[in-house]
Amino acid sequence: MPGDIWDGKEDEWGMPTGRRDPAHDLPAWSPRRHRKSWPVVGLALLVLLYWLWPASTSVDWSRYAYVTYATDDANMCNALMMFESLDRLGSKADRVLLHNPQWASQAQGGNDRNAQLLTTAAQKYNVQLRPTRLLDERGEHTETASSDGFSTWDTSITKLRAFELTEYDRVLHLDSDISLLQHLDELFLLPRTPIAMPRAYWTDGPAGRWPLTSLMMLIEPSPVEFRGMLDTLRSWWMDQTPNKTNGYDMELLNHRFGSSAMVLPHRPYALLTAEFRNPDHSAYLGTINAPAPLKNQWDPDKIYKEAKLVHFSDWPLPKPWVMWPHDAVGEIQPNCTALDHGRYQYACREKDIWKELYNDFRKRRKDHCKLLSVSAPNWSTWKQSVGAA
Repeated sequence: MPGDIWDGKEDEWGMPTGRRDPAHDLPAWSPRRHRKSWPVVGLALLVLLYWLWPASTSVDWSRYAYVTYATDDANMCNALMMFESLDRLGSKADRVLLHNPQWASQAQGGNDRNAQLLTTAAQKYNVQLRPTRLLDERGEHTETASSDGFSTWDTSITKLRAFELTEYDRVLHLDSDISLLQHLDELFLLPRTPIAMPRAYWTDGPAGRWPLTSLMMLIEPSPVEFRGMLDTLRSWWMDQTPNKTNGYDMELLNHRFGSSAMVLPHRPYALLTAEFRNPDHSAYLGTINAPAPLKNQWDPDKIYKEAKLVHFSDWPLPKPWVMWPHDAVGEIQPNCTALDHGRYQYACREKDIWKELYNDFRKRRKDHCKLLSVSAPNWSTWKQSVGAA
């Protein structure tokens, strides 16, 4: 037979008397002998890898949490809107609200608007409610917070209580005067560091000296750090040096971590609404010292689409839960003529995006909190009150 091999035996006339199949000479473990079994073996290996791979790469999201604080009526609604966004955007980490201890959910006997919002946060968006003693600008306990709709920084030090959440490996604290456009889960998986924050790219001075912004803080909780910062803050207030300026949370965090924090890129993690009013975008784009052809590669739609978070900051304009004074709109809104850059002046996407951000915030406030915007203040009086007149 073709392919057979002579076994070396002959008859009396010298003719071969035996043939053998070469396959019979293969050892029992030969790949050729078991070639029909390889597809089965391969499939078995794939199944094994499928079951082993998730076990080695899965993330325990219960070790991480988004956190914000609510000390007054305005930022209670803002917090609920933030948690609604995280839920809608599919974030996997836990959610924690540090709230005014004077408030109680409906299950705890509360019956006002804040009780309704706390209940919605817990039941609909799986938020863990943490009654938290408020801290004033001196780092001392206080029982009062603004309730007129015009939030102040007086209790902003309370956000530092996120350092006390030691049941988590990492927490991401966000200020609530924002719109979340994408979840931020990827930040929890960054290399370990005590804290990570973006830089305040909108501040004056050289880019290398921009301070960190407390708008976003990725924290490894530490009660020791918390107590240390409160001690520093109290020492500042005890200092009687003339013309000394006392700091808030942002100054305190820069004092402690300014030279050691991991810096998160402000693009796309910390976009200000004011950027759409700015004729020079080199700070946000990161092109301050770039070649001239790269300096003004600004596309408002692209920037808006890639942004993860937008912070409402158009000083001296009030925050988005306060209605715009009539005179303020014409004065503050993006100036299409100035921003034209050679385009037809009425095709102003900056103005469209800017207004849509505010309109969307107010719509969500009405839909989720059942709250209308706070009445607009007198523009001239308001500017005087915030030092802009």
